[in-house]
Amino acid sequence: HQNFSAGNNENSIEAHIGINGEANLDFLNSPLTIPEMNLPYTTLTTPQVKDFSLWEKTGLKKFLKTTKQSFDLGIKAQYKKNKDKCSIRNPLDVFFVFISQNINSFKRHFEEIQDKALDFFTKSSNEAKIKSDKDKVEKSLNEQARTFQMPGYTIPVINVEASPFIVEISTFSYVIPQEISTPNFTIPGSDFYVPSFKLVLPLLELSAFHVPENLLKFSLPDFKVLSTPNNILIPAMGNITYDFSFKSSVITLNTNAGLYNQSDIVAHFLTSSSSVIDALQYKFEGTSSLTRKRGLKLATALSLSNKFVEGNHDSTISITKKNMEASVTTTAKVQIPILRMNFKQELNGNTKSKPTVSSSIELQYDFNSSKLYSTATGAVDHKLRLESLTSYFSIESSTKGDIKGLVLSREYSGTITSAASTYLNSKGTRSSVKLQGASKVDDIW
Repeated sequence: HQNFSAGNNENSIEAHIGINGEANLDFLNSPLTIPEMNLPYTTLTTPQVKDFSLWEKTGLKKFLKTTKQSFDLGIKAQYKKNKDKCSIRNPLDVFFVFISQNINSFKRHFEEIQDKALDFFTKSSNEAKIKSDKDKVEKSLNEQARTFQMPGYTIPVINVEASPFIVEISTFSYVIPQEISTPNFTIPGSDFYVPSFKLVLPLLELSAFHVPENLLKFSLPDFKVLSTPNNILIPAMGNITYDFSFKSSVITLNTNAGLYNQSDIVAHFLTSSSSVIDALQYKFEGTSSLTRKRGLKLATALSLSNKFVEGNHDSTISITKKNMEASVTTTAKVQIPILRMNFKQELNGNTKSKPTVSSSIELQYDFNSSKLYSTATGAVDHKLRLESLTSYFSIESSTKGDIKGLVLSREYSGTITSAASTYLNSKGTRSSVKLQGASKVDDIW
């Protein structure tokens, strides 16, 4: 079975998913029988397996307890809206003013050029027509029509005779003919005859150029910048939460996570489990916060707890106008049947009087295995320090370690110590290194 729901209103947005079901594992109780088989290309033969129960022989009976298994799964996500709004200055206001001024200037230039161009074209066309009409009338009154006469001729070889023909030219133009009379063609000694044709061409006249009134009134549209808001309002980030749960007969898991926007920005998550098996029980939690008062400060904390492993982590980074400071601390603890171990690491740094970084690592362990007839106990300690200014640079490092135990019932022990330092300035460099070790094994050295 499953269900899904989602909602959105003025206060929140959320979604939910739920799934539940059952599984029958009775088939694992059925005994299996596997006969002997010869492996191909070899002389090996697998032994026969008879009445083998997966439910009992593999440990599922102790792990699952019953073959009737059921589970429930639930997921929920929610976003709670924030009523506050962040105000951001509108950067487009100056851009709109610039565009408006340039468009209005372009519009004025366009109208001036349009009026001048149309007025010049209209006057030039009308003056050309008046002059053309005047020249045509005067020449038609004072001059006779001009004619061009081509005498008759005979085309050789084909013996074709062409009669004379006349082309009449207009009185006001020597380019465009007014009337053309084609010659007639006669082939002597035959009845072939092509008569003469007369072609009359219309006179070229210019018409009065009339500009429509609407064209003279043509103009670009007006551009107006509407009032724009000086600031853009963006809703502030709200709170986001997430929940997950899983339940079965063997284990129950729960996970919660959230991101909260309050005076500080905080992120938190928690996941845990409960089970009939101790090794599957755990709790893992983490929190991170960002503070914006008097600079920036980021703090993170993590913790893990389990039957075999435990750990913690804390870190802080602080940044102000005059200083930067950071610190990290990590601890871990391991407890399993053959090994116990403690680990600790610290890292610190600041720039108050001068940039300084220091680090330390500590490790303690105890190993004991009766099957291997071996034991080992010891510790390791490491330290590092660094200082720096514009005038000098210094670094120091030291390491100490020891071990003691048994190997195949023989006792052994050992120690090691090392130290190194370097100092550098404008006058020179100074360095030193020291290494010392000792070891012992019974009846060997």
